[in-house]
Amino acid sequence: MNENFKKWACSLSGCDGGNVSAETWLCGIEWGGGSSEDGIYYKKMLPEQIKAGAVTHAHTSFDWKDSVTYRYGTSFAKLFAAINGKDVKDYRDLALNYWDWSELFKLNLYPIAFDSTDGSLWQRNNLDELTGFDEKHLFQAWCFVNRFPFFSQLRSEKKPKRIICTGVSYLRDFFVCFGGSQSKSGPFQFEDIKNDPNGTSTHIRRMYWVDLDEHTKLFVLPFFSGQYGLNSNYLLQTVGEKIKELSP
Repeated sequence: MNENFKKWACSLSGCDGGNVSAETWLCGIEWGGGSSEDGIYYKKMLPEQIKAGAVTHAHTSFDWKDSVTYRYGTSFAKLFAAINGKDVKDYRDLALNYWDWSELFKLNLYPIAFDSTDGSLWQRNNLDELTGFDEKHLFQAWCFVNRFPFFSQLRSEKKPKRIICTGVSYLRDFFVCFGGSQSKSGPFQFEDIKNDPNGTSTHIRRMYWVDLDEHTKLFVLPFFSGQYGLNSNYLLQTVGEKIKELSP
């Protein structure tokens, strides 16, 4: 493993931008869309990024206008509207006219982009040669020990009010990333939310939360898409209002 890779992975690589001092952080698993047909990301862009070493600032200011052109960004904008006491249906007007880059910091657990979380994409794109890790799960385990403490320390310094993470199957990863070994966190709590206002559906979504310290609460939510995700205005409104209620 070369030294530049270590510096790059244990920095703000994989972040989408915004204000690191914002009250709200949004964390995904990894960038999507890495596997373009011509492979330019893995053949050219990623090697160049790693060669440059540590990323000391987010790549760009968080762009709400661009974000809401994507499904993930639209869903989060609706959730953010509810967190701020607004109706999710007003998300577009708020994103385009009222919110600015300083209200959010967007980052990811892992810094390398993929079309999906399929582990076979690792060797298919020759990342074993580029990174020195034979398999993706070895890289992820390395991040637990080396990358995550960087973000735990950053959280401790910046003291965001809330960190919102998407993907409950990665609950452990999110907690280790932001809680760290020195966290004075309390026990995780959770709530089941039915997916319709009448409560007649048998399908539920579960959200988790924990106090990392007196300043920051960590929320881990289902993905925004998919059959069991937060895939309706009702769910996003309900979960957003719950986050607002629970926030420090």
